[in-house]
Parts: sequence; C-alpha cells; structure tokens
Amino acid sequence: MKKLFVILAAVALNCGIANAQLNNIINKATSAASSAVKGNSTMESLVGVISSKLIPNSQQIVGTWVYQEPAIMFTSSNSLKQYASSAVTKSIEQKMQSYLAKVGFTKGKSSITFNADKSFVVKYGTKSVKKGTYTLNNNEVVLTFTGKKTPSKVIPQLDNGSLIIVMDATKFKTFMENIGAQVSQLSTVTSALKQMDGMKIGIRSTKQ
Repeated sequence: MKKLFVILAAVALNCGIANAQLNNIINKATSAASSAVKGNSTMESLVGVISSKLIPNSQQIVGTWVYQEPAIMFTSSNSLKQYASSAVTKSIEQKMQSYLAKVGFTKGKSSITFNADKSFVVKYGTKSVKKGTYTLNNNEVVLTFTGKKTPSKVIPQLDNGSLIIVMDATKFKTFMENIGAQVSQLSTVTSALKQMDGMKIGIRSTKQ
C-alpha cells in the first residue's frame, strides 16, 4: 500500500496533473492506506494529522483518562511523507512503547484526570500522584506541576472518544521529568524522531 501510494503521487507529478486532480489521487490513496491499517491498534495510533477541529473544549476534557498506548501525530497533512516513512514511524512507536513500559506507564493502569476546577492529577506505576493546575489556551493545554518550574505544554486531540496529548521531543522529555520518570532512555526515541519533520509524540487515553 505504501509503495502504491508513492507511485501514484510520483506519476501524477511527472505527468503534470493539475493540483485538484493530484489532491484527489492523494486523498484516495490516503483513504485506502487508512483502511488497510484499520483494526490494528498499533498502526491506527500512528495515522493522524493534528487538527484544530479535534481540540477539546473545557467541558470535554474534564474526566479521568486511562492510558492505552503511545500516540504519534503529524502537524501537516503532507500524507505523502507520512506514509512513505511509515516504517520509521512504526519504529518510533515501538521505542515509545518500550520506554513507557519501563518507566511504569502501562495500559489500563496509568491515568490523567482533568478536574472542572482546573486542577489535574497524574497516576502511573508505583510513583506518587503528581498534581498541578492546567489551562486550555487555544490549541494547547498547559500543565503546571506543583513544585516544578517548567510547565508542560501539550497539544490535545479528542478523536473518536480517545484523548490524545502529543508534543515535540523536548516537551515530551519535560513532561516525563515533571511526572518523575527517568528520561535517560529517551535518547533512542528523540534520535529517531529527528528523521521525521512535523512529528509529535505522546499518549492516547480513553475516558474511565
């Protein structure tokens, strides 16, 4: 499917097809590729472009969200690069999964709670509960952890009942430091991430 997508786009470009026709080809290939990964939770989590339409409002974000798996999203609708690089993307997701498991972020046993009074609580592994306050500003959620100087700025996406929070590698490192996780093992993730322009990493959770 990946090869078919790249070939279609390349042919369109070489033949000088008009932008509208090219976009139609790309959209059809994107749809086909998305259908191919449906049903595979690992691959589904990799396919997504950040959208302002998916930003939750102050009511929608309230609740306890239970961690399910790592999430990877892109800042651009440049699907050509997204699908052509899917092998690298999957590698990063696997490294993320391994890292999160090692620091105690496991499916169904870790969570983040957003309260209506703008406070939040993070629970994971055997670590002490981490608390703080949050603000929802435009396209970002700013998490200010109690006793921490550097807040964590994350991009929230509400997608089919799942809350996805993603950020760039530097901000992800800050987030993990703020919740008390070891970050020395993150080097393999950040190194791989350099290969992908416009990629954001984070976590996908479902409401309790």
